[in-house]
Amino acid sequence: MVLHHETVPIGHLSTEELIDFINAFPALLWRIDLVKNKIEYLNAYRIEGLGANSGLLLQNSELRREVVVEEDIYLIEEFMQSVRKAETAATLFRLKSDGGPARWIKLTGVSNPRTPRYYIGYMLEATQTAHIVQAISESDAELEAMIELTETPALLIDPLEKTITAHNAAARDTFQYKPVEFNGLGFSEIYDPDSDRLVQRIYEELTFTRKWEGRLVFRRKNRSVFSGDVTMRRLFLKGRRLYRVSIHGIHVNEQGVNGSSNLSQEATPAQEALRLQSQRLIKKISPVKNITHALQIMLDDQWGENRFDAIIFSDIYAKKNRVVVYTAGGPFKSLPQGDTYAYEGTIAENIDRFKLDYLIVENTFASIKAIDWALFIPHGIRSYFAKPFYERRVIRSVLILCSEHNNYFSAAHLDTYALYDAPFLKALKNWRAAQKKRSAY
Repeated sequence: MVLHHETVPIGHLSTEELIDFINAFPALLWRIDLVKNKIEYLNAYRIEGLGANSGLLLQNSELRREVVVEEDIYLIEEFMQSVRKAETAATLFRLKSDGGPARWIKLTGVSNPRTPRYYIGYMLEATQTAHIVQAISESDAELEAMIELTETPALLIDPLEKTITAHNAAARDTFQYKPVEFNGLGFSEIYDPDSDRLVQRIYEELTFTRKWEGRLVFRRKNRSVFSGDVTMRRLFLKGRRLYRVSIHGIHVNEQGVNGSSNLSQEATPAQEALRLQSQRLIKKISPVKNITHALQIMLDDQWGENRFDAIIFSDIYAKKNRVVVYTAGGPFKSLPQGDTYAYEGTIAENIDRFKLDYLIVENTFASIKAIDWALFIPHGIRSYFAKPFYERRVIRSVLILCSEHNNYFSAAHLDTYALYDAPFLKALKNWRAAQKKRSAY
């Protein structure tokens, strides 16, 4: 049905002007009577490649199978199902071509809010639009690939919105955000609020210069703080203006490096109970010189009702590319004490590289670390909490609490995990002294 002219005003357009617009609109406009299952065409627009059959594409499923690319037929069929349910819908599909470039067709429809029995929509060729979207997607993928290859933490910032548009694995490890959490995060959410004035000055500098170098203070997802040597560059890539943030040095304060306890000096009643539990463990461990015996004591005398399943102590020799592992708990019963692994790909390397206060792995099956597949997964460990301990600012030990269940550990319970710090350090001191005495003979 092609509309004809009348001269009754509608809003700012006369009916005549509205009809002229409809007839000139570069898409086939249509209306379906859902009660009668009848379609009307509101203009005479034809899709190139379909000609007089343009409208029949909505009516004839046989025609759809003839002219639509086979892999895309389900898209238009799903759209027609939405039409029958009076649901707002849109889709994009390709027409078959004889060796030439694919022609993209867009369908959009919505139920008429004033007369729900009618469903209105349009169909147009969207080949040029599809190419633009594809180019943007390829550009985004290229940007992400550009920083993903970098070993140090790297981010791309939208200079207008000040949001993170891309991030690499090193950045995700450092800030402890999942990819879906990082996307669209404001840059201000990952640096310390006290650095805000400095960051604003950096933005101003980058308007006139291409690079800024200096140190910034950042905040991880768990609100722990670290500083980093930063290079920020202004980029213009694929028609987009971006800031690239590279963190090539990470520093933590002495308290974080020394593996000190999270238990407060002015403790709440709950923290006081944890402190007493820690002291009790220290008393039990004080005469013990065997590290595996000490680990077993900590495993057997846990705090609270929820119990983790195993403990690992990793003795770190980074320069020798060696990690020696000692364990307690049923999951590691078959593992020889003092088993050795390469330092590369271990928890310790990951923690030290990004100067993490701790590391929680929620699901080992989702990990790409070699040690998770070599040690944890084969022994049924599905999640763990790892805490590093340093000597002379060099990582020497990691205490790992292990569970056979996914998502067992949480940053909300750091105080509970911290009660094992002092007992472990006491056990470690006893064991190292015994080792040193033994090697002297």
